[in-house]
Amino acid sequence: MDQAAPALPPRSTKPVSSTMNNNCLPPPVYSLQDAEWYWGDITREEVNEKLCDTPDGSFLVRDASTKLQGDFTLTLRKDGHNKLIKIYHCDGKYGFSDPLTFSSVVELIWHYQHHPLVEYNAMLDLMLTHPVSRFQQVSKHHVDVAGRNLKKYHSQYQDKSKEFDHLYEAFTKTSQEIQMKRTAIEAFNETMLIFEEQCREQERYGEEFEMNNQSEGAEKDLESFLINYEKLKCRLGEIYDSKVHLEEDLRTQVEDYRETDRKINSLRPDLIQLRNIRDQYLNWLNHKGVRQKRINDWLGIQNDSLDDTYVLKGDEDKLPHHDEASWFVGELSRTQAEEMLQGKASGTFLIRESSKQGCYACSVVVNEEVKHCMIYSTPHGYGFAEPYDVHCSLKHLVLHYRLNSLAQHNDALDVRLSHPVHAAAPATSSQHTEEHKLLQTAKHTAGLPPAAPEM
Repeated sequence: MDQAAPALPPRSTKPVSSTMNNNCLPPPVYSLQDAEWYWGDITREEVNEKLCDTPDGSFLVRDASTKLQGDFTLTLRKDGHNKLIKIYHCDGKYGFSDPLTFSSVVELIWHYQHHPLVEYNAMLDLMLTHPVSRFQQVSKHHVDVAGRNLKKYHSQYQDKSKEFDHLYEAFTKTSQEIQMKRTAIEAFNETMLIFEEQCREQERYGEEFEMNNQSEGAEKDLESFLINYEKLKCRLGEIYDSKVHLEEDLRTQVEDYRETDRKINSLRPDLIQLRNIRDQYLNWLNHKGVRQKRINDWLGIQNDSLDDTYVLKGDEDKLPHHDEASWFVGELSRTQAEEMLQGKASGTFLIRESSKQGCYACSVVVNEEVKHCMIYSTPHGYGFAEPYDVHCSLKHLVLHYRLNSLAQHNDALDVRLSHPVHAAAPATSSQHTEEHKLLQTAKHTAGLPPAAPEM
């Protein structure tokens, strides 16, 4: 039976700001009608059907049963039950309770896709992680249908990644060329100053020469002097023309640079959307216990060393990954990290502050060897490399790579972040059939810059 989460009374503390923090992507700019999770006027029974057997964090938004314009209901999956939350609106603002701080339903949902709902209700200790898409809802009536769709969207995701790589390469190359042209223009300016000073010196010398030299033969010397002076001015004109031509090229290249930047930014939402759709199918297939080898075939992965069984793990909310203290160790050197991870099972990991300012380092055991890679903090979020810098927190990154292999960034890191270093020791091989073994995603071969080794 549906259970409606109780509304909290108006808060006396500072309201939650609708503005995302600097480590998250800004709220998307599209209408409610274009949102994949908005289903419009559907019944509660239809909602229950669509959310049946979905994991915690699955959600959708529909028109409220009151049928009043501007009234909506968020239905969220939590502990195997549906929670109904009314979305209030007043004077163009939206929210779950007073004060209403969001300018649209899209912004409200986007916020709670990146922040836990405990901000609204202390009992809802989860985020809106799995939108139930009305465009590409995972069908559960046939595994083959989901598998073919997984293959299709994974292929589209790879194609978009290649397109992104091509644009990013052009973006980087153009950036370097622009810098070189600006340096050359500065050199032209300095050279022109030298030549202009020489011209002024020549003019002063010529005036003095005419005044002080009236002897025979002086006329010939003056003629020679004037020829040299004209050559100097001609060379100065050539330098000026070259500079003007270079400045025109620079203006054109800057426009190309900006256009490439716009294309890159427009591709980011497509990449994230395709990845989310792909992961919906993947998660559903995992929940159905589909064998790894079959999923690998759909994804085009050739790796016989991977386990070929998927078994659903019980309560995901009890995963040690949710406790940052189980994997974040703060200030720790590379050598100390290796000592801490020595002899641990493959997939055991920790995250520490990097020696590079503003970055972090992930140290993980891969086949009995400790590997290190940099985690970048960019205006878009945390990640190992673009366009994967979309995680709004280190915890969000850790939870993502618990399910996905690091091999998509670096071939030498064919492992998942399975076991936080301070968590209980992982199960032995005889117990692995009781664990949820999730797919190691395909290695990315489109030329994306690999995750940088941590120095």
